[in-house]
Amino acid sequence: MGLCANERVKTTMLSPAELGAAEAACGRILAGGADEAARQRASFFRGLMRFLQVVQKGAAQAAKNDGSVAYKPPSLAEVRPALQDVQVAIDAEGPLKGEALSLRVTINQTIGRPGDARADVEQAMKAAPQDATPFVQRALEHQRTGDVGAALADLDRAVELDPAAATALWARGDLLRRLGQLDRARADLAAVSALGPPLASIALTHKSELELRAGNLQAAYDDLIAASRAGADTPKAEASSARAALLVRAGDLALDKLKEPDVAEKHFRDASRLDPKNLSVALGLARVEERRGQRDKAIAIYKRILASTKSTPRLYERILASFRLKELTRPPRRDASSLFRSGLDAGIAVGSGSPDGLRRVAFVIGEGDYDQLTSLPNARRDAAVMASALAEMGFDVVEVAENLGKAELRKVPAVIAERAAEADVALVFYAGHGVETAGRNYLIPVDASPGSDQELDSDALALADLVAAAGKARRGALVIVDACRNDPFVEARAVAVSRGTGRRAPAVPERLRSGLAATPVAAPNNVVFHSTQPGQTALDGDGLESPFLRALLETLSKPGHPLDAVVRETSAQVSQRTNGQQLPASYGNAPAIALLPPAARR
Repeated sequence: MGLCANERVKTTMLSPAELGAAEAACGRILAGGADEAARQRASFFRGLMRFLQVVQKGAAQAAKNDGSVAYKPPSLAEVRPALQDVQVAIDAEGPLKGEALSLRVTINQTIGRPGDARADVEQAMKAAPQDATPFVQRALEHQRTGDVGAALADLDRAVELDPAAATALWARGDLLRRLGQLDRARADLAAVSALGPPLASIALTHKSELELRAGNLQAAYDDLIAASRAGADTPKAEASSARAALLVRAGDLALDKLKEPDVAEKHFRDASRLDPKNLSVALGLARVEERRGQRDKAIAIYKRILASTKSTPRLYERILASFRLKELTRPPRRDASSLFRSGLDAGIAVGSGSPDGLRRVAFVIGEGDYDQLTSLPNARRDAAVMASALAEMGFDVVEVAENLGKAELRKVPAVIAERAAEADVALVFYAGHGVETAGRNYLIPVDASPGSDQELDSDALALADLVAAAGKARRGALVIVDACRNDPFVEARAVAVSRGTGRRAPAVPERLRSGLAATPVAAPNNVVFHSTQPGQTALDGDGLESPFLRALLETLSKPGHPLDAVVRETSAQVSQRTNGQQLPASYGNAPAIALLPPAARR
């Protein structure tokens, strides 16, 4: 039974060969004359090994041109053999009934059958009342429906049953962070890291984010370094890539927050040795040279990035390198009196216009450097990359605005409405914080205060106003919103408490506000594209960019691609990149004319 019932699989990522060998060993036991207890154990472990092999197969698809891996969630047909084994283990009388039910919960959650998962959770609790796992699984279901009180109660019960349950501590720490209970979240994440693999590294990474948002820069840096050293029981290539990504993040923090370019350079070079193809490393080294005033060295690095990425014109790192190169070789003009800067003023070379003769204008907004809310370092970079991509696609006018305060952000619709009315097509891209309240979506200025969510009508920009302004274009409009994150005000109030500002510690809300609501689009020929579904949160990504923007850039790389195809393919790629955790949403109907420029005639 030893090879079949490999308990290491619960804490270690076994290789495909080990999983296959364990599955075969379980098969031999089931083919023999084992008693019921042995058959239950063999069925459970074979089902587990079969499921893990399917998951690994989906994660190990061929790398794309940009070096990323698109995860493919398994289908019901692919996991059916595993489910059949698990059913045998559930039907048998023995000690593994509860574990088998919990495994089936995981499988059903993975393939998108939440109803079946919920039913199994209740059965698992009855079969194994002292097992923490079903409480963690039910808590995740409560979080999906927004019932944070019930979720927290289940996680508390899971930790009470097993104080060393890493998954329970991790899930509770992450939820407490989102609820603004920073001290409790910090303690849970630290406890997870002390337990070691497999969750130590990710717990330290999230603790680093917590410390960074609380203003504890050195602690945030120390946690990232500890995460890079924690390691995990994963294949060597994956471990090297993951460690390189953490070192890049540590380098970015050292450069941007701690103002230590020498330390940053060391981390970037260490990351390069671990993952030589990681373009984020090259971008980091170029930024180090920029910080040191070594303009020529930075230019040389950006040129090398462009030379090595000719086959991937819409690759995020390539577009960002091109943008930085333009800024260094042709310093942009700065007009502080204007909300928007033209593409030329922002270092973006605007193209020669659309081949079909329609006048297309684009307005790109990046809100990243928040004064008191969580900063979003990706937002301004994403805005610059998107503006560059739109200019190269053939938009006649591309205008960029960054880090707008309350008074400025609320003036944006009037500016856009006036200029969109003179165009056939208007496109607006927004990256930054956004929240929903009473079914209305608001975009948040960089000078918002922790308590200003009570004054959204006067202190923020209603997304509906932005959509209406873009809709003034003669033939159609597209508004792209990458703003569906966790409620930034909850965390900001918690940070204010931690800094001794006299504010009361935030109470646990009944429901956690996250994501945006669906956007009603009344005007014909207008489309609004959200980075995720209503009430859900979008991911910032582990590297430079949001998964949504990277997928969007790839689909926009096909000239003349119909808008519905862009939406459909972008959504599929985001779902793959986030293991099904994020799925974009679109509202409205595409007009007969192309909102995006068609391919140039040859």
